[in-house]
Amino acid sequence: MKSKYTITNMLQRVCGKAVLVLMALICTVTACDDPYEGDTFTVYDMQPASTYLSSREDCSEWVAIMKYADLYNAVNQATQYFTVFVPTNDAVQRFYQKQGVSSIQELGQEYARDLVKFHVLADTLDQQKFIESDGVLPFKTISEDELTLTYGDETAGGGLQSLYLNNEAHVIELANRVSNGFVYILEDVMTPLTQSVYERLCEPERPFQLFREAVEATGLDKRIHTIYQDTVDSNGMPITLKRNYTVIAVSDDVYRQEGINSLQDLVAKLEAGNDYTSPSNALYQYVAYHILSGAYNLGKMQAFDTDDATSKNWETLNTEALIKVSLVDDAFYLNYADENSRCQFLEDGSDIQAKNGYVHQVNGYMPVAEAQPETVLFDVTNYEEIKNWIEAGNGDFEEMKYQTTHETTEGNADVSTLGLYDFSLNNPSPWRPGSSKPSWFVIYFTSKSNNDWKNAQNHDMLMLNLGTNGWISFTTPVIVKGKYKVSIQFGNAKSMDFIANATNGSNGGQMEFSIDDQNVTSAYPYTSPDVHKGGSYLFSYVVYDEIEFTSTSTHTFKLVMKDPAASTNSNYRFMIDYILFEPITNTVEE
Repeated sequence: MKSKYTITNMLQRVCGKAVLVLMALICTVTACDDPYEGDTFTVYDMQPASTYLSSREDCSEWVAIMKYADLYNAVNQATQYFTVFVPTNDAVQRFYQKQGVSSIQELGQEYARDLVKFHVLADTLDQQKFIESDGVLPFKTISEDELTLTYGDETAGGGLQSLYLNNEAHVIELANRVSNGFVYILEDVMTPLTQSVYERLCEPERPFQLFREAVEATGLDKRIHTIYQDTVDSNGMPITLKRNYTVIAVSDDVYRQEGINSLQDLVAKLEAGNDYTSPSNALYQYVAYHILSGAYNLGKMQAFDTDDATSKNWETLNTEALIKVSLVDDAFYLNYADENSRCQFLEDGSDIQAKNGYVHQVNGYMPVAEAQPETVLFDVTNYEEIKNWIEAGNGDFEEMKYQTTHETTEGNADVSTLGLYDFSLNNPSPWRPGSSKPSWFVIYFTSKSNNDWKNAQNHDMLMLNLGTNGWISFTTPVIVKGKYKVSIQFGNAKSMDFIANATNGSNGGQMEFSIDDQNVTSAYPYTSPDVHKGGSYLFSYVVYDEIEFTSTSTHTFKLVMKDPAASTNSNYRFMIDYILFEPITNTVEE
């Protein structure tokens, strides 16, 4: 459809308010003598996604699927923005043949809805951001699944002609602009994720029969088969949580190389007893050691907490043991320090994605190894429960996303009822950022993209309004026994400068820290000489120069607000990003 606009209307449509401001400035200088006054220009109205697809003959089958799924109009909304991945008609027909059907109706409307939702992101992803995605696209599908982007071989043409989604769908057209987002055209249909990680282990083509038998013998199959769990929050209100797991699986061939040809052979090698379902049983501990709580693709498993780190310890369902992933001579290893257990991921057998996580194959049988001290960056807001809470619409604005900056708006969400933290309030100040609602005290906070806060770990912090003598405690990840330096990263804002200046009733932001109710120390992080005033910045503060942990376990990190202004000043809060534990290695000079 064509429309006619004056130059002013055209510019407003294309460039928005910035253009109008520029035109006002021009008018100030030139008395606004418009040389194009009275002229009209023809521009083309951009169509929303579904209307655009309806205009393409090669996408008619997918349009039919969208209509059958009752999602055609949903993707056509002018007030929402999407990135839509659309298979061609030929791709849909091949998909039908693979499924053994001739139409979408034979698969049912529920499956059709899952299929369409798996091909739509509820955000815009232009070509540049798309091709710069590091393995995993930055936004999830509206079915709450991750999509991976990889480069295939040169047979497709190489470069941008060799892009694949989820290793199965060849991208043949990039970022067709529509009025409510972008449309990408695919040569193949992506199979929607419906299976659990346990079901992926059980697929006939997978070489994990013996490992699967061990998982079933311990009863952990039921745990990793769970996708959604109905529970209640700390106020007794019903909530649904998504449970994610990462399974490090061992193939039958690897077991045979170790002389293990049956479950009983594995039991004998581990010297396990008969009660395989007991957490103290060696078989149970072995299987639990191969399961992580959380969904981690291979890229995340091979990433470290700090720029200079070359290894990282990962917690497992075996609460007494950790897996160490190391980078050595440009190769990644699991448990490299242990000659008997070190192994590597097999890329061709990894990143097997499920609805509730990933399965990664390794080239060793990976017995439980003794962990070594490693840097632990404890992100105090990195919880699946918070992600689910935000995705359920509990942020203070509709576009708020977990661990994501927003261009113009800071996000806030009350997470005090999720049971993630122990805390006690003592007359907190009557404050809640950007709202007339009642005060919130334990706030999940996401930054804007225009200040230093965007550099917080995962772009978020925990904002605390506890009052004088109010306190909060955190349960740390498992930390290997040894000596550590402990520091915190936190945020400061211009409105909080009175704390650093010790004015307006503040004593300089005094806090009291402790670990496991011991090692109590008084500190003033906001008065550190490194703290810059007059803006939104991040800072690091050393709480303990050295502290020794005598056992490998979790710990309780507690802070108490000791500043009188915490109960009287409406701008008082503490914004904590993470707690960092760095191992101290004692070296002996020769």
